[in-house]
Amino acid sequence: MNKFCANCGKELNENQDICTNCGTIIKNVERDSDKKANVGLILGLISIVAWILPLAGYPVSICGIVFSSKGLKSKTEKGKAIAGLVLSIVFLVFTVFNSLIGALSVAYSNII
Repeated sequence: MNKFCANCGKELNENQDICTNCGTIIKNVERDSDKKANVGLILGLISIVAWILPLAGYPVSICGIVFSSKGLKSKTEKGKAIAGLVLSIVFLVFTVFNSLIGALSVAYSNII
């Protein structure tokens, strides 16, 4: 697959980060997707514990979903992105249930 500089149109090597013709920095979308897939997996793993405290569970799980979704564009790390996405979604559901149970227990204790 050939890459071309978006600024001057010169053909680039696959691993080239800077165009040797005009000096434009070439953004490597694949590497960015790999990083996002890894971050999504890490956040998915953290959400395994974070759901216990909904204040932490919501942001960790939601960020895990966002990063994993963006990491799905990766060709090499797609499995990690899928795993992070599944973990984040499952533990977001756990976080919601934990919040509901906490709210119901507080409401029930106020009635009695």
